[in-house]
Amino acid sequence: MKKGIAKLKILLVCMKHDYGDPARGTSYEWNHFYLGLQKHFDDVSLFDFFGIHQSLGQKGMQDALHDKVLKEKPDVTIFSLYTDQFSTEFVKSLQGLTKTLCFFHDDGWRKEFSEKWAPCFDAFTTTDPAGVRKYKRAGLEHAVFVPFGVNESLFFPDLNIEKDIDVSFVGAWHPYREWLVSRLQKKGINVEVYGYRWPNGMLSEEKMVEVFQRSKISINMTNCPSWDVRYLFSSPRAILNRIRSPKTYEQIKGRHFEIPACGTLQLSYYVDGLEKVFELGEEVVIYQTPEELGDKVSLYLNDYEERMRVTENGLNRVLKDHAYGRRFVQVFKSLGWD
Repeated sequence: MKKGIAKLKILLVCMKHDYGDPARGTSYEWNHFYLGLQKHFDDVSLFDFFGIHQSLGQKGMQDALHDKVLKEKPDVTIFSLYTDQFSTEFVKSLQGLTKTLCFFHDDGWRKEFSEKWAPCFDAFTTTDPAGVRKYKRAGLEHAVFVPFGVNESLFFPDLNIEKDIDVSFVGAWHPYREWLVSRLQKKGINVEVYGYRWPNGMLSEEKMVEVFQRSKISINMTNCPSWDVRYLFSSPRAILNRIRSPKTYEQIKGRHFEIPACGTLQLSYYVDGLEKVFELGEEVVIYQTPEELGDKVSLYLNDYEERMRVTENGLNRVLKDHAYGRRFVQVFKSLGWD
């Protein structure tokens, strides 16, 4: 008997801290899944499997989760796995006690991992727009396309903050990213850059949100190595990185939703499936070449009305479709778990 989406009892099995380390702060899953679910469901609890595994070992952790499931009787248990802290046999044993859903963050890159664990769950997600079709060819019929999303309570516009940053980029240093930024700077465009190995260093999540809120444009920049000969000949490091890097494609990531959620125009590299979550040119602006990136930065910096139109459209789309609480509501309805 259906009880209504909001009344579903949810258990989230994930790491409470980033990579299990309290010194790194709370995890992505805590900030977005747990807090986001609480906005749309009346009863949400969390099981910090990694922390418990560290203190009790695998058997002790699995026994504790089994006891929690028996005691609380969750309607749905959502897993966000890390490596092999669980045994496949244990996870399979929960299927008769609760509906189980696994959220795979990077299944496009961790294909062997996802195909190993997918059969252990009643349903599993893929962030790959073509993932459902690919998994069916592998005999896995219970995949659901679920891109990343955002907790709109953490990423939001602040109308009291001045838009005093023309262009920002937040992300780890990469030689191709450095080359793109230098091209913009040579055009006289002021770009504020933050992240691992950049001179400005890394930002806390709170400071990152503030940077997005202050920015007129924020670039979502690829870190896939490029075959652009100008980049390759820009430094020996560029050629070496291109040869050594195994990364050949990008996917829709959380950043695609975090930037517009802060009331900022997103200028993003194109990634397969982006048109499934945003209307291109109306809710997000894309670039595909270094020249197009520079031209569109200049265009939107100098056209306030058009910049604000796309910014507002992007924000509205995120709030309507891409907040994590709403995302899980849609998933449960599609699975008939409401």
